[in-house]
Amino acid sequence: MYVMEGHAGSQNQTLYIVLLIVLVMMSLVFGQSELHDPGIIKPEHLNKYLSCYRCLFETKELGCLLGSDTCLVPKGSSCMTLLIKNNSGFETMVSDCRSKEQLSDCSYTRASPVFGFWIFSRCCFQNFCNNPQNRMIYIS
Repeated sequence: MYVMEGHAGSQNQTLYIVLLIVLVMMSLVFGQSELHDPGIIKPEHLNKYLSCYRCLFETKELGCLLGSDTCLVPKGSSCMTLLIKNNSGFETMVSDCRSKEQLSDCSYTRASPVFGFWIFSRCCFQNFCNNPQNRMIYIS
């Protein structure tokens, strides 16, 4: 009986993680960047737009598992990384662009809708400052 309870608890935690990821992804989808198809970054965009790393689901151990891409937003906007953590050491990240109107999403810590998880939001304002090589400067 004990094994079954442990397995059910593990399934519940997995369900909570999936729900949390869906909620975060929905918030990112409704906060679209200005250019929906960045394609190749053209030289004329370099002075007008901020280029950011985008990944919808990433772990430190496995890297980007879903949605690795580049997004562009007008200068004055930001690149963002959300860290989602719980007390057991689970950690995942979501990286994206944020428009000027969404800068209130920067630099907050709050409890997630899923019990036991916390969301940390951090923004930065230089090209690709939120990619895996550069983000530790801004997240720590």
